[in-house]
Parts: sequence; structure tokens; C-alpha cells
Amino acid sequence: MAEQNDDSSVGAPEAAANPVTSRRSMRELARTAQGQVTRTKTAVARAARPARTGSSFRKPLRSIVTLSMVGGLVVAVGLPAYAAFNGGADAATIEQVAAENPQSLVVASTVTSADLDRGSYAATTPEEIEKKKAAEAAAARIAAAGSAASFSAANVDLNMVAPGSGAVRWPLDMSQIRVGRGFGADGYHQGVDLLGAAGTPEFAAAAGTVRVAGWYYGYGYAVVLDSVINGQSVTTLYGHMTQTLVNPGDYVEAGQIIGLMGSTGSSTANHLHFEVRIGGGLVDPYAWLQANAG
Repeated sequence: MAEQNDDSSVGAPEAAANPVTSRRSMRELARTAQGQVTRTKTAVARAARPARTGSSFRKPLRSIVTLSMVGGLVVAVGLPAYAAFNGGADAATIEQVAAENPQSLVVASTVTSADLDRGSYAATTPEEIEKKKAAEAAAARIAAAGSAASFSAANVDLNMVAPGSGAVRWPLDMSQIRVGRGFGADGYHQGVDLLGAAGTPEFAAAAGTVRVAGWYYGYGYAVVLDSVINGQSVTTLYGHMTQTLVNPGDYVEAGQIIGLMGSTGSSTANHLHFEVRIGGGLVDPYAWLQANAG
């Protein structure tokens, strides 16, 4: 019996025989459990907290700033425009503005409206301009008709120089020329028409200074020469040229080429319209040529 009791005491657990080891194991178990609890709480807190990154935070901020800028622009533009078009009680006339601000420039006009008609403005197309110039030339010729009738060959001695002296020359080579309409007794046709081919050379009938060379009213391209023959003032005109070959201010000799025959201005065929004025009065140009040209 005594040996059985000894055997039972030897087989008892080690923990009962070593209490220090048992306490250490309990503390480690407790520490492990505590750590597990802490990790669980941390995981739960992280899961509950919403994720916020720098990118997701900047996007709403950028949108807010953009909207603020757009709103500011709308206010800055809208208010002046509203003020400009708001014609309320504060609207002022330009006279009031000038009275309040001496530095303001107020321009007023006293022009009144008027109805337009064909006589209230000038011609604006080349055709209308040419017609107007032709009408002016015709009016000038008609105005001079009164003096032309009395200042003709019947009242003026057309013999100024001896024929063949060279002081007066025929303005064309008459061998190829046909005489057309002559000088009108009523002064309406103030020259003589000498018909020929286009481009026929035309010559100065007397030495003198070129007063006109170019487009000349209804005469088209024309040359006007001022000469002095035996102390008398003589002006010769050469109309309807296709081209002038001298310039205003040039001095030309009798018989010098001054242009080419054509049909410019108020003309229906190639010809030279030739006029002669002595002392400012019209004379029969063909009779003058016959009396003086050689």
C-alpha cells in the first residue's frame, strides 16, 4: 500500500510540480490575445474610414476655383453691359454730358435731309462723265455762236501770210483727204471735218505753244496750239485724235507732227476736226487755210 501511494505522486502533471512555468505560459497567452484584439480593432477602424487620396481631394478644389472664376467674369461683363443698355431715370443726353464734363467733345450736325434726284449728284460712270463733258462742250460752242457769226471771214481779213511761205501749213497731206462737214454759218459747227484713215499723221498748222494735249471734252483726244502770226493771236484746234504726240507746254514748229487721226470723243468716223480762232473769234478754218497755207 505504501508503494502505490509513492507511484501516484510521481505521475502528477509537470505544471503542478512547476508553478513558475505555468504562470509564464498564462501571461504569453494573455499577451497574444491582447495583440489579436488590437489588430482586429485597427483593421475595423481602417475599413470604416473612407479612403481619401490627394488626387480626389484636388479635383473638387479645382472645380470650385473654376466655377468661381466663371462667375466673376459673368459679373464683370454683365454689369457694364446692363448699365450701358439700361435707359432708366439716370440716362443723360449728350448736351448734359458736355455740360457736366467740359473735357467731353460733343459733335452736332445741322445738316438736314433732302430728297435725291438726278440733278443733285454728279455722274459716277465713265459713260455719264463723257456725256456730261460733251454737253458742256456743246453748250460752250453754242454760247460762242453769237460772236462767231459776226466774227467770220466777212469781217476779218484771213490773208495773214503769203501762201507757200511756210508760216502756215496744211494740217494733213491733202492728197488722201476728203473734206466733210464745213464751218457752220450759224456757228454751231465751229470747224471743218477732214476725213481720212485712222492713224493718219496730223501736223501743226503754225508754230506755237501747246496749250492742250490729251482728252478735251467732246473733242476726245485733242491738241490746242497758241500761235502769233504777223502780230495776231491765232489758236488752232485738232480734235478726235486716236493719240497725241506732244505735251502741254511744248513748243512746236509749223508742219511738225502732233498726233494721229482717230474717232475719239463725240465722233462717228475717223477725221480731223480743225478749228481756227483769230484774236479769240472763230473763223472759217478751211477758208483760212486756203488763204495762207502753201
